Amino acid sequence: MDIRQKKSRHMQADEVVAGVGDYWVWTALSLPARLRVTNHLSQERSESAATAFIQQIRARSDGCAPFFTSDKLPAYVTALVANYSVVERPPEKRGRGRPRLTPKRIVDAALRYAQVDKRRHAGRVVEVRRRIIFGTAGDIEVILKASGCGSQINTAYVERNNLTMRQNVGRLVRKTLSFSKNVHYLQRHIALEDAVYNFVKPHRSLRRPLRESNDKRRKWEPRTPAMEAGLTDHVWSIEELLEFHE
Repeated sequence: MDIRQKKSRHMQADEVVAGVGDYWVWTALSLPARLRVTNHLSQERSESAATAFIQQIRARSDGCAPFFTSDKLPAYVTALVANYSVVERPPEKRGRGRPRLTPKRIVDAALRYAQVDKRRHAGRVVEVRRRIIFGTAGDIEVILKASGCGSQINTAYVERNNLTMRQNVGRLVRKTLSFSKNVHYLQRHIALEDAVYNFVKPHRSLRRPLRESNDKRRKWEPRTPAMEAGLTDHVWSIEELLEFHE
């Protein structure tokens, strides 16, 4: 979460329209490549914000329903249904009773979604509950084994990524004077840092051992999330990133 000018609890009535206050940063991470797929800013963790966020994820993917994990925010369920479902065809002959005000939706059979609920006491996690919303335990177990990201449903990777973002983006550091004064620049600062993270900075956990090398001191091949995801075949420089045009 980031703050624009002041915290929401310090806002005046006429400042709500101006967009002053707390901003939530929604981030999607693709595993096992650790690739940042997209980000979204909103002042509320509402169903509309969650739906817009999931819509961005779908637009940047092949459109197929992947396996999602998140915290216990209920808005994700509505957002996933809105983006990965189709409207059920009405029956040819309607029975008795009033017609439905909203059409029934059929959720994509390939959708897999699980929530991680962490209960805290005195600032420490004392209990972790895992709940499967869409899919079965067997299907999710197969997905987890294939991805090599552990055997349990968790949000550890995205939580670690949140720490990396706070380290690299001064606007997200807690209790400092570097908070954002303008949402426009906050969005672009995060987008730039995402691009550097994906293409420029090698990820230590993605490196591979070199079989043959002229330099005996070099034992590892550095790799970025974009390389692991198959988007590029080399580590980009800052100059290459800034000069890139689609």
